[in-house]
Amino acid sequence: MNTASRSKLATALFAAGLALAAAVPASASPGPGMREMTPEMSERMQSRMQARLDKMAQRLEIKASQQDAWQAYAKVHQEQFDPAAMKAPAKDADAATLARHRADTAAKMATKLATLADATTKLQGALTPEQAKTLADMTRHPMGGRHGRHGGRGDHGHRGMMGGMGGGMGGGMR
Repeated sequence: MNTASRSKLATALFAAGLALAAAVPASASPGPGMREMTPEMSERMQSRMQARLDKMAQRLEIKASQQDAWQAYAKVHQEQFDPAAMKAPAKDADAATLARHRADTAAKMATKLATLADATTKLQGALTPEQAKTLADMTRHPMGGRHGRHGGRGDHGHRGMMGGMGGGMGGGMR
């Protein structure tokens, strides 16, 4: 990875950490209208993720010679979701404990995103130029949407400023 790519990755990871820190609830109990993740919810999320990966592979038209790189990439994507890592600190945790929890969570996410970036680099190297272009498009627009189509959110679309982070699941079929 060259210096410019590392700098961009570091900036993106820092921004992801800030976004994550702001998103982590201040208490362990779920907010209004939210609930703890049940095994059924976790299973549904895994199922949807697999369906998006399957659509992505179909859209990329992965060839037999590219299967190893694709499987490694898909495995890293699946490892991004870890329900156990979503545990909040105790309800009565003090400010320092909350801050440490947020920092630890952001650090774990940064490590996962760096691993995903490495897997994406390897996959991209195994793809044809046209497939690599398709992968970039799916990463840029992870759910198939385009910026500005989601009603009043400016240039960031419905996923916010970090819209392309996460390597892109490419759920949208065009």
